[in-house]
Amino acid sequence: MKKNNPWIRKKKNVKFASKKRQFRILFKFVITLVLLVGVTYGGHRLFKHLEIFSLKKIEIQGDPKALSREKIIALSQVKLGTNLFELKIQNIKEHLKDHPYFKSVSVQRRFPHTLIFHLQEYLPEFVLNAGHLYYVDAEGHIFKDITNTKDDRDFVVLSGFDSDEVKEKSEQLMESVKSAAELKKTFQQFPFSTPLGLSEIHFEKNIGFTLYTEKKKYSIKVGLKEFSEKFNKLAEIWPKFEKMDGGVSLIDLNYPGKILMKM
Repeated sequence: MKKNNPWIRKKKNVKFASKKRQFRILFKFVITLVLLVGVTYGGHRLFKHLEIFSLKKIEIQGDPKALSREKIIALSQVKLGTNLFELKIQNIKEHLKDHPYFKSVSVQRRFPHTLIFHLQEYLPEFVLNAGHLYYVDAEGHIFKDITNTKDDRDFVVLSGFDSDEVKEKSEQLMESVKSAAELKKTFQQFPFSTPLGLSEIHFEKNIGFTLYTEKKKYSIKVGLKEFSEKFNKLAEIWPKFEKMDGGVSLIDLNYPGKILMKM
């Protein structure tokens, strides 16, 4: 009669004990997961019926100016008294993004009873005239058609752009509009910008930009690039030129090392 090897019996017992421990760990994990899901689901349903989580306050951050507080809340379609857990944040964001002035929108819950809107908006800096009239911000973003609206139009005009390009928002158009925005910023950094004013920036392909002053009768040709260098040339002669500018109809800054004037 064969005797069982004690070492083999010990090895079998160790394997059995190991599998038993693994089973207990797995069983505990499954039970814990089931309880956690149950508590979460049940807790979520419970929270939906607790009055403490009813919406009592809406904070609007970012200092938006395009719409009043009341209109922003109406646009969001959120009603006070709604349980915070029932609010669909993504839907609220989509409602707010429907307004053309809003560049970015975030919506957050602050428990127990507050909802926070953080809004970053476009602010009009120009009116683009290309068949239709459009608002353009200081970075060159075209964001609203104001042709058939009563929106304020007392801004610097951008002209010379093709209406089809505006509708398609072609890459070339967007680059040119951004250059016009940069041109205005550069112009305003020089002392002559205040006495001259600026009413219009006109664009011509292959020729560039021409500024039409608001307080004087002449225009200033600045081309397509090197705006700061060209305005520096004008700044050098400005004190003298300001005293004798009568009769000037055009200033051309496109010639290296000199300024041409047309009387």
